[in-house]
Amino acid sequence: MDRSFLEKLGLQITVSEGGVVEASLPLSGGALNPLTRQNIDKVAFTVVGDRLLYVGPPEFVGAQPINLAFITGATRLEDLVLQTLNEHLYQLERRSNELSALGLNPKVDPGTLQLTAELEHPPLRFVITANRAGAFRVLRAFKDGAELTTAGPSFFELSEYRDRKALEDFLFAMFSDIAGGTPHTPLAPTPAPGPEVTVSFSEIALLFEGAALPMRSSLELLAVVRVKGETLRFAAARVQGRVFRGLLAGGRGKLWADRFDLSDFLGIKALVAKVLDVDEAEVEVVEQ
Repeated sequence: MDRSFLEKLGLQITVSEGGVVEASLPLSGGALNPLTRQNIDKVAFTVVGDRLLYVGPPEFVGAQPINLAFITGATRLEDLVLQTLNEHLYQLERRSNELSALGLNPKVDPGTLQLTAELEHPPLRFVITANRAGAFRVLRAFKDGAELTTAGPSFFELSEYRDRKALEDFLFAMFSDIAGGTPHTPLAPTPAPGPEVTVSFSEIALLFEGAALPMRSSLELLAVVRVKGETLRFAAARVQGRVFRGLLAGGRGKLWADRFDLSDFLGIKALVAKVLDVDEAEVEVVEQ
C-alpha cells in the first residue's frame, strides 16, 4: 500500500527492520472505554496487504480489519475507528441483555471489552463468548473440571434458544462425542453468518492440490490462536516468492512482527510457543 496514501488518511507510518509496516492514528476527539473510564487517544495497526489490522489498544484488538480498497482520500479514518467501537458497545449491551433474559450472568472484561458467560450441562461446562458482530461461539469447554483441548469453532445465534436449558442442550450436543452421551432435547440451529465470509486455508489446499502461486501474486492469511485462555491473532502477507511478513498480536498489543522465509518457518503453533515461551501443546489454532 502506498505510504503517501496512508499518510493522507492521517496515519503515522513506521517500517520495522523486518519490513513490517506499522501505522498509528491519533484520535483528535478521543474515544472512551465506558468501563475503565479511560480515554483512548490513539489506535495502532499493522498493514497487511490492503488491510489495516488492529493491534492496539486492547479494546480494538480482534475488530474487523479496515479494507483500504474501499477507502478514498476524503474518508475520515477516525470516523471508521469510532464507528467500530460504537458498534461493539452496542453489541455488548444487546447481547448482555439477551444473556440476562436467559438467566445467565454476562461478564465483560473491562480492558478488552470481551463478553463471556458460563453454562453447564454435566459433566460439561462451557464458557461462551461473542465476537464484535455479536455472534457467539464456545471459547472454552471443560469436562469434570478438566479443560478440553478442542472448543467449538462454529458460531451460533443466541436468539434461536427459548431458554437456558435449550442452549445448554445444544452446547452439550456439540460435544456429545466427548461426553459420551446425547442431550435430552437436542436442537439444530442455523449458524449465524459473520460480517465477512472466510475460507479455511486447508480447504483451499485440498481443492487446489498441485497448484502453485506465481512469483509476485499476493496472499494474506489470518488465524485465531488461543494460549491458556488468551486469544491472539496471527497474520501473514506474502512479500515475494517464499518471503512473508508476519504479525502476532493480542490483548496486550503487538507481540511479534517480522519477515520470514517459508524454509525457516516451523508453523503458527511453533512460532507462538517460541514468542510466549510456552509448550507447543498449549497453543491451539481455532477458526474465527
